[in-house]
Amino acid sequence: MKNVYKKGLKVVLAAGLTLGIGTTAIGSNGYTADAAVDPNLVPVQILGINDFHGALDTPSSSPLGKIGGADYLATNLNNTEASFLTANGLTDNTAANSIRVQAGDMVGASPAVSGLLQDEPTIKVLNRMKFEIGTLGNHEFDEGLAEFKRILDGGDTTDFNEITQNYDHEASDMSIVVGNVVKKSDGTIPYGFKPYEIKNMGGVDVGFIGVVTTEIPSLVLANHIQDYNFLDEAETIAKYSAELQAKGVKAIVVLSHVPALTPGNPTNGEGSVSGAAVDMMNKVNQIAQDNSVDLVLAGHNHQYTNGKVGNTRIVQSYNNGKAYSNVTGVLNKTTKDFEATPNAEIKYNLQDVTPDAGVRSVIDEAYALVNPVISKPIGQMDSAVMTRDTNADNESPLGNLITDGQREMAKKAGIAVDFAMTNNGGIRADLVGTAANGSYAVTWGAAQAVQPFGNILQVVELTGADIVEALNQQYDESEKYFLQVSGLTYTYTKNDAGEKRVVDVKKEDGTKLDESATYRVVINDFLFGGGDSFSAFTKGKQVDVIDPDTDTFINYIQSQTKLVTPELGRKVFKTEAEIAKEKEDVAIQAITDNTTFQSYKEKDAIFKGKTVPGATVSIHTLAVKMAKAAPIVADADGNFEADMSSENLKEGDTFDVTVTDADGYSKVFTVAVMAADPVDNGGGEEEVPGDNNGGTTTPDPDGNNGGTTTPPVTPPATTDNGSKTPSAIVPVKDNGALPQTGDETQTGAIFGGIVLIGAAVYYLRRKAA
Repeated sequence: MKNVYKKGLKVVLAAGLTLGIGTTAIGSNGYTADAAVDPNLVPVQILGINDFHGALDTPSSSPLGKIGGADYLATNLNNTEASFLTANGLTDNTAANSIRVQAGDMVGASPAVSGLLQDEPTIKVLNRMKFEIGTLGNHEFDEGLAEFKRILDGGDTTDFNEITQNYDHEASDMSIVVGNVVKKSDGTIPYGFKPYEIKNMGGVDVGFIGVVTTEIPSLVLANHIQDYNFLDEAETIAKYSAELQAKGVKAIVVLSHVPALTPGNPTNGEGSVSGAAVDMMNKVNQIAQDNSVDLVLAGHNHQYTNGKVGNTRIVQSYNNGKAYSNVTGVLNKTTKDFEATPNAEIKYNLQDVTPDAGVRSVIDEAYALVNPVISKPIGQMDSAVMTRDTNADNESPLGNLITDGQREMAKKAGIAVDFAMTNNGGIRADLVGTAANGSYAVTWGAAQAVQPFGNILQVVELTGADIVEALNQQYDESEKYFLQVSGLTYTYTKNDAGEKRVVDVKKEDGTKLDESATYRVVINDFLFGGGDSFSAFTKGKQVDVIDPDTDTFINYIQSQTKLVTPELGRKVFKTEAEIAKEKEDVAIQAITDNTTFQSYKEKDAIFKGKTVPGATVSIHTLAVKMAKAAPIVADADGNFEADMSSENLKEGDTFDVTVTDADGYSKVFTVAVMAADPVDNGGGEEEVPGDNNGGTTTPDPDGNNGGTTTPPVTPPATTDNGSKTPSAIVPVKDNGALPQTGDETQTGAIFGGIVLIGAAVYYLRRKAA
């Protein structure tokens, strides 16, 4: 369809088809064709879902009330279809004016009631709900297409648990269409799937093309997709649109497991559309301007979508059966195309209707089989819900618990590991406790719902640099995929270009991650294969393996007395200025903590001290206001010596010592020159006065002029010491404001006393005369 409303179209708005959410009408949305007025016009309806994920009995909430559940979805679909047929004067759907389709991920990442039975109950439910055509999502590849095809065919199996082996298998009634998945060996579409299906709706042929996201190699275990190529979605649509048009099919629908998004929610009605599905259709319109695509059902990102790109409608209805798409339009038997871009409403699957009995019986049967497993308590938790929702740093309490558990269970298995990391997309539900005896019990089913995949957990050796690279890959342009971590913390920042980067990674003991060292990390096999675009993990070397993620999580819960919600703070954002200030403070403190001087006395030729290894030491004598010509570099142990023989410093003089570390951070210390001859205090020890500037001087135990001066906490600084200052925020003080040293005060007092005594003697002699 590339036309807008045709002139003279005789259509009346259907009173029963209004743009509404659930049963709430909020605007006009439907077409109806009065056959008596123009029998050439055919009203049609396309009801669609996406990303069902085996959610047979998964309630949720919406602005309009409680939603979710396959039995409610069946009733709501039936009611919406009935309203459409009635409004258009149709007694039944014999002519297939209404059809039901899906856009991928019907199975996989499923709750236990479906997942424990290999999602075969979901196939039964989709049959009961009369879904006719669907495409593949990435989760149909979770256990390989061969297993998905077995599920579709209702075949027997001996590869899984006993309840699955004994389950009453049932073949799917759906046709699967996918045009952009081909075998590497011969370029054909695998397992007899078709690129498109032609469905006659009310006397007009409509084409349904299927495509799956080309991101799939990053989303699925490598061994499950290694035999396939994934072709460009837009080029595939353009190709098969042309093929359909050559067969006389002008009305075209694309079932795409490709993401899209409209701001708001269904109560807002249609709006703007963004995302990969928009990019896909823009490319289709560019390379095949006569493509005739009227409708795209999107999926994969579990969002609300309802809007247009050019003359093409794009819709998506969340996930897990929370909502469904109700698309209506008018076909022209002469042009064989839609008269205009179809209208659509995204309707919440509200639980305000009578649930479908046939679908409910399938769900109840599944529960009866799995309940002995899923209802078994396996542990306790400190709250009713531990959430997988993330904070601004993309960190969640549940993610921390899962990775903590993986690390601990590896260690309990006798495997030394440093860290554990998991992809956030693998955490499929909150951990929900069941109130019992004043606490909250965790059941097997609740734990399985959190980690349903059964991915293998591998222990992989990675360098520190590889780990930093993986952490940085969270902050690509899209920031779509991120990690939950255990055993490390890190700080990240944003530079002037707006790019986020990891700047500081620390181990659990607070020490810095060594990028040249090798560490052992627990990751799942999905990540090890570069899943979610974390290519850094592919650089690792597998050295061990532990139980699959589902089993590991369950075993960890069983090993704990009570689960305590972990605190957040493993990922911390700081501005560049904050990071620079912290780095400076640490450097200055390190210089302070590691710097000591031997006491320097009048006429000493050498000044000795110890500081940060490799630091540059500069001497500034206040008496002559000049620095030593050549800076001194401390050795590997931090020791240094300075030749002071030419300075001719006297008792009471002071000089500054500037210590500059390898990164250019500096601190200035003031040292007082002490008397050449020690004062005997009667105890046989040398008494060395302090510098009265916050430092203290302690005598050398061996009496060999080896006393050390502890630097003051707040250093006096100088503006003419020639040292490198790495940051404009390094505090400086004017050395001219330095207080007198203890030596200067003592010398002045002695001299003043002598003058006073002399004056007194002179006065007494005059008086006696």
